[in-house]
Amino acid sequence: MISLSLFVNDSFAQSEDDNSEDPKIYKVGTYILNVGKIDLQTGTYDLDFYLWISSDDENFVESPPKIEFMNGKATVDPIKIEPNYYEVRIKGNFQKNMNFKNYPFEQLQLTIEIEGIKEIDKLQFVVDDAETGIDGLVNIPGWNLKGSQAHVTEHEYSDNTTFSRYVFALDIERFPLSSFLKTIFPVLIITTIAMLAFWMSPTNFTARIGLGASTLLAAVAAHLNAAGQLPPIGYLTLMDKIMIIAYSLFLNNLLSMVIQMRYIDHKKEKEAERINSKMRKMMPIIIIIIFFALFFA
Repeated sequence: MISLSLFVNDSFAQSEDDNSEDPKIYKVGTYILNVGKIDLQTGTYDLDFYLWISSDDENFVESPPKIEFMNGKATVDPIKIEPNYYEVRIKGNFQKNMNFKNYPFEQLQLTIEIEGIKEIDKLQFVVDDAETGIDGLVNIPGWNLKGSQAHVTEHEYSDNTTFSRYVFALDIERFPLSSFLKTIFPVLIITTIAMLAFWMSPTNFTARIGLGASTLLAAVAAHLNAAGQLPPIGYLTLMDKIMIIAYSLFLNNLLSMVIQMRYIDHKKEKEAERINSKMRKMMPIIIIIIFFALFFA
């Protein structure tokens, strides 16, 4: 009886140890070789990089690691396979939801997101910080490469399963001076030219309305050209807010011209000049009101 009891207890203890087995640990690293086309319209980008996994819990010669790219698809070319080390070169197209609120001065993250096929209680990732990084020859035309970071998160699905997820992120931003000169500066010049109409005589109505209308069309074209680089988005970008301020100034300018024209038609030149002076002084007030309404409301 005592022997049977000991046997049962030993079997239960062994079963309990099996159920409480520690998860396997994969040490993951990435090294970026090249960044290809970045398509802002679709939020996709091409990456070429090395990926390696090391683990004391697996024999990769017998069974290669089974992982999934959660934000893209790629081709995998094995480079080095050893019992506890697995290295491949990967070329793929990845996708990321991008934030354009600060366009044309936005900062973006290009990520590589990897999960295993086993839940977190059986497989966990850790970052290999020693070699993970970016090759010094990597260059992204039109973008400034700020740096990179790698971390591991837990991703829970709707069926209450949780997986360990490895995330490598490239931080990029536009060159501020170049973006300013190509997008905002032309709008400032166009708007300034249009506002010169306030310093013209109210009697030169034809010249003033021609100046205001032509510059308004130029501003709209500049706005559409800038917006055409982005996907359809449901919020205002920094460029949109700047254009709203510019449109408000154009509206004030054209409204002033119409009122002055009515006074000129009734031979009230002095009243027209008074309206012109009053509407001109309203420009900084309009800028301040619209600015606070857009940026602080």
